[in-house]
Amino acid sequence: MANPTSPDHMDETYAEELAPGQTLLQGQYRIESYLNAGGFGITYLARDSLNRRVVIKECFPGALCHRSATRVRAKSRASADEFRSLVALFLREARNLAKLDHPNIVGVHQVFEDNDTAYMALDLVPGSDLLDIIEGKGIPLDPPRVQAILLRLLDAIGYMHDQNILHRDISPDNILVTAKGEPILIDFGSAREDAHRATRVLTGMLMVKDGYSPQEFYIANSRQFPCSDLYALGATFYHAVSGRAPPDSQTRIAALATGQPDPCLPLAGRLDAYDPAFLATIDRAMSVLPGDRVQSASEWACLIDPSRRQAAFVADAERTRHIELTIARLITESSHLPTPEPEAKAPVPLAEPPAPRVIEYIGFDEEEDDEIHEPADPPDDNPALDDPWPATPEPEITKTIRPTRPSTQRLAEPDRAAQVRCFDWSPPPPEPSITSRTARFAIAGLLIGGVIGYLAPFAQNAVSLMVATPSSAIPDEGQG
Repeated sequence: MANPTSPDHMDETYAEELAPGQTLLQGQYRIESYLNAGGFGITYLARDSLNRRVVIKECFPGALCHRSATRVRAKSRASADEFRSLVALFLREARNLAKLDHPNIVGVHQVFEDNDTAYMALDLVPGSDLLDIIEGKGIPLDPPRVQAILLRLLDAIGYMHDQNILHRDISPDNILVTAKGEPILIDFGSAREDAHRATRVLTGMLMVKDGYSPQEFYIANSRQFPCSDLYALGATFYHAVSGRAPPDSQTRIAALATGQPDPCLPLAGRLDAYDPAFLATIDRAMSVLPGDRVQSASEWACLIDPSRRQAAFVADAERTRHIELTIARLITESSHLPTPEPEAKAPVPLAEPPAPRVIEYIGFDEEEDDEIHEPADPPDDNPALDDPWPATPEPEITKTIRPTRPSTQRLAEPDRAAQVRCFDWSPPPPEPSITSRTARFAIAGLLIGGVIGYLAPFAQNAVSLMVATPSSAIPDEGQG
């Protein structure tokens, strides 16, 4: 595959450029001249309908397409789908950049489609790129100016990272410096990185710049971080401070893997014109391993600017104080809250007493007498008759007032009952029958009689012994 930066490829790309005078978007933009080209697109200088000079960036991946008159066509049917996917990625990048509103990031005027491809109109930034300035083609860089440019770029990169956008192509030639000394970030590489991941043709063309890209940019489909952009920014200012581009990160990591010293010499302690602490931050941002680098643009800015560091401390203290005041207020408010009263429970209704039982009694005269009343015989089919040992509850004892003449009555209401008794609301247990009770008395009598019969001989012998004379006290007949 041809190198997109080789002379042959550049000549082929130039042959595909739009000619001056060509119009876009129904005459709203007119091409004035060609600016530059790369493997992903071509850049032109143009004027809009208000006669303002703008930069037009065209999606033109030369490996997948060619130009037919003014239209851009895929080179083959096999590359048609990949070309359309790249156009979609280009539009997505342009729309994301159009959302960024920062004085140190190039502004996007418009995003549109024409000639079967995509375009975006950008601000034309008058000035020189940082690479030209480093090489002596612009105003020389002194330490205060270098630090001021770095702080401005850190603000822009921090803002961009807060929008979840990585630049992926920070280098001296993608930083323009205006006549007022304001740096402007241009030429984002986000869409190019996504395009290389999405297409087979561009997979082998890694979007890296030796000396500026971190080692993770050399690994296809590797994870990239905000500190990846900070490595490229550190390498850019390493070049600006020392006058030489640093060694590429692949050479550095290979040396570290074999136990050799890092070929990238640290800046701290080598340049007397700069504050060693300022140089140390650049060295830290250029650490080979992502975990050893400065992790955020705001952290780096605080390290090199005492006023920002103090402002960050004050902001942290204010946040901490606000949190403490909030907690104290919540505690105070909760301590003055009224104690909630227990929830009133609905009264449980009392159970209705059961209907009074009908009690039978027999009376003979007006004398009060304690009498044990036996219940009526159970029916023949009562299963209690089959049980020889049924449970026997205690008999009820009632006081009965004997009437003047014998009578049998049934009392259904408690106030008419002529008796005094302890009433239990629970249903009474079944009372034993006369037959079962007689059987128990008979068995008990047999048991008692058996016991007496068994003990009677022993009692008789004992009594005999007590009244009898011992045999030793009777004189023998043979003795005189």
